[in-house]
Order: sequence, then C-alpha cells, then structure tokens
Amino acid sequence: MANFFDDPDDYSSEEPAEAPRKHPAVRILGATVKYLFWGLILFINVLILWRVFSSGDPAGLKVVSANDALRAAYADYNSREHDKDDVEFAVYQRENARMNITDEDPDEETGYLGNYGYFGITDQVLFPYAGQAQITFRYNLSTLAHLKEDYGLATDPDPASDWYEVTLRVVMKDGSEKRLTPTETVKDKKSRYRYYKMTFEGIPELEEVSGIYADIYYLGDVDYTKRPYGDLCIYDSGYALRPYKLDRKDRAALAG
Repeated sequence: MANFFDDPDDYSSEEPAEAPRKHPAVRILGATVKYLFWGLILFINVLILWRVFSSGDPAGLKVVSANDALRAAYADYNSREHDKDDVEFAVYQRENARMNITDEDPDEETGYLGNYGYFGITDQVLFPYAGQAQITFRYNLSTLAHLKEDYGLATDPDPASDWYEVTLRVVMKDGSEKRLTPTETVKDKKSRYRYYKMTFEGIPELEEVSGIYADIYYLGDVDYTKRPYGDLCIYDSGYALRPYKLDRKDRAALAG
C-alpha cells in the first residue's frame, strides 16, 4: 500500500538516462595514454636499477687483495695490544661520500686539456701498518673518444687494450717526492666500465707524508716531468683518517 507521504515522482515510470558512451577512438586514446604513462614509470625504475647495479664494482674486486706481506702485517697487528689512539690496520680518507673523480676543466692559459669526469677511484684503502695502499681505478669506455680527440690519434682506441698508466705520487712533508708503481693489478669490466684494482707497496709512515696522489698518464705520453693526464688525491695530511670496514671476506683473505 502506498504511503500518502511518498513523493509521487518516486514512482515515475521513466528509466534514468544513461551517460552517453564515449567514441571508440576516445576510449582507445585514453587507454593508450594510461599504458604509456605506466610504461614510462616502469622504464624509469628499471633504468635506475640498471644504473645502480651496473655501475658498482665487480664482485671480484670488492675483496682486499692480500699478499704475503699484508697477511704477515695483519697477523702481527692482531697479536699486539692496541689503545684508542692507535691507527687502525685499514683506513681510508675521502673529503666527501661521493666517488673520487677527476673534475678539472680545460685551462685556456696553460693549454691543459682538462678531464672532467674521465677517471674515478671507486674504492681506496691504506694499510699504514703494512706500508701498502690499494685503489680501484675506473673509467668509462666513452673516455676513449676524448683520448683520441685530446691526443689527435689517427684511429679509435681499442676498448680491449690498456691505455693508461696509474702510479702513486707520494709527496713528503720535507718537499721530496717518491713515485710508486703497482706491484699487483687485477683487471675486470662491467657494462661500459673498465676496472683496475691496484696494490702499491712502500707507502712511508703517514706522519711524514703531506699527500698521496694517483697520477694517470696516457701510455703514449708518459713523462713525469709533465702534468699528468689526470690525478686524484687519495690522502691529504690536512684531513682525518677513517677506519676502513673489513668485512668477513676481507678478514678471511687477510687471515690466509
């Protein structure tokens, strides 16, 4: 039975009007835009992840290179008592958290070519107790195009060949210098990067050192009287040392 208080319009026999349907072309365009948007988001995330994982050091170069001298020094260090003022067995120094890369622009007055971002050191560790240093030197294959241009090479440098010499220039506080060549080099590659993990022996007592620099020369122009093609500072007496964290694999390698 109808309620006398009901609105007569509530019982209208007219069906509610349907919303006009979109033209098929409009629906297709909307779906395409939506899929393109989410596809772009997915692509950007994949690209970021690829860059993160492809630019990191190869796994084989992340472990400390332990020779007999370093193992002996590590055993001797652990056999002694140490107080809070003693230098750690493994230390590093970097002015900031980012990778140590060349950042010099060309100098028009001196004719210096400049090598902004050409080379980098992705890892560095000093072993004061053993008088050793280890660095991981890296460059992108795109750097070889700059090498060809900077030195006027007739042909493209072969990516599979070695093109650079890396030595350590140790500047003493008395003004003298000594140059160290690597006693061991382990090579690897990842994506478009080339890696060289180098061990240097003969590092003096750090109290006597003003700075340590990795000098990079083009193999066709190695002349220590000239400015290096690139140089990177791995130690400066004006900055504090920080403990280098040795992980389980590092300690296992040092223990032999």
